[in-house]
Amino acid sequence: MSHLKIAVDGPGGAGKSSVCKEVARRLNLLYIDTGALYRTVGLYVKRAGIDPADRDAVVASLPALSIGVRAEQGRQIILLDGNEVGDEIRTQEISMYASRVSAIPEVRAKLLDYQRGFANEFDVILDGRDIGTVIFPDAEVKIFLTASPEARAHRRYLELTAKGVEVTEESVLAEMNERDRADSTRESAPLAAAPDAVTLDTSDLDFDGSVSAVISIIKSKRYVLTPEKKKKIKKERRSYRFFYFTLGWIVRFLHRIKVTGRENIPLTGGGVLCANHIAILDIFSIGASVPRSINFLAKRELFKVPILSFLIRSAGAIPLERKKTDLGAIRRSVELTANGNLVAIFPQGHRQPGMNPADTEYKSGAALVAYRSGVPVIPICIKMKGQKYRIFRRTEIIIGKPLSQEELGFVNGGSAEYREAAAKIFGEICRLGNFERTLPAPEKDENA
Repeated sequence: MSHLKIAVDGPGGAGKSSVCKEVARRLNLLYIDTGALYRTVGLYVKRAGIDPADRDAVVASLPALSIGVRAEQGRQIILLDGNEVGDEIRTQEISMYASRVSAIPEVRAKLLDYQRGFANEFDVILDGRDIGTVIFPDAEVKIFLTASPEARAHRRYLELTAKGVEVTEESVLAEMNERDRADSTRESAPLAAAPDAVTLDTSDLDFDGSVSAVISIIKSKRYVLTPEKKKKIKKERRSYRFFYFTLGWIVRFLHRIKVTGRENIPLTGGGVLCANHIAILDIFSIGASVPRSINFLAKRELFKVPILSFLIRSAGAIPLERKKTDLGAIRRSVELTANGNLVAIFPQGHRQPGMNPADTEYKSGAALVAYRSGVPVIPICIKMKGQKYRIFRRTEIIIGKPLSQEELGFVNGGSAEYREAAAKIFGEICRLGNFERTLPAPEKDENA
């Protein structure tokens, strides 16, 4: 499965690194600071006493260059000769060294394979000056982050003085303009926005505003459907309508389905339907109760049963690998909901016939999907006598009011927020059915 690549380009001082780090933290991505790699090469050249303008000398020194990288808590730690470079690469002098060496094709070629290899292992966000044009021209999201030279110089001045560096704002602006000129006129990969990049000018935005703007662009661009995927969704909707109008009435008749709160299903727009899980029949009970097309997450093994496979595919099921985190199913769910579709997820994972829902465990995948796509969660309680399906036994489908992103407590995302949101969602499911816990609550697993 391919991984998400977000390319953020722009001139020096636009705030790319700090903004991308925060976006990575909020969206649970891996941040790769490509500029830091070139700064590390610049530091290496400086330590070796090489003039960065001496291309032949820089190229001759590359075989001895030893750069290592490791990931810690979603961030990139760069090593030069086995030691962390830290803030030593963030000085104005090293900034100019980096600009010089990054214009050398052999330097760029040496770092290119590494950058691509790392991005092929994780969902990443990268910043630099040619990420969307050269390094990852196939990136799903491309952003050109910029600001006026004066705004960028002022930010860099504040950053440097906060670190105790004695510098004037005028000198920072002069160096900024010189670097802009060098970056935009160099022969190899000059600074330029990719044709399909979204330009974001942050001159009048503060840090939080810049981060929010980037996240909005990512969410709007990340899940744009290809014509092939749109065609597939239309085919799935036709299959769903076939199920609803030909098989749905049979399900409604045999299980005496009574639906409460159908008006809580949004007429348009995406959403995550969350329900307690009794048996495989839950798919058909919910599918027969909601006229809008729904895509259900269902364990992959069910798709191997010939007749059942046809039926659940008709009901809009998505195969899910339960033995591990199925990133493909999660990506598919987010993609569908972000594009205005409904996806149904059973937080309990395993079927729980005869069990009081309040006494069972649940997972937080539905909360993750809702956060990533920015859609509400619609809680659904499936309730019947003994919590077991029987022919002609009354089945209640109780649909609750949508829970917004704010009601779910989403701020920055992450496992802790997903767990808390999942607790709110499942708590609402139990409340709809008047279910209360009868067993002792399990001990909290901090690593869950």
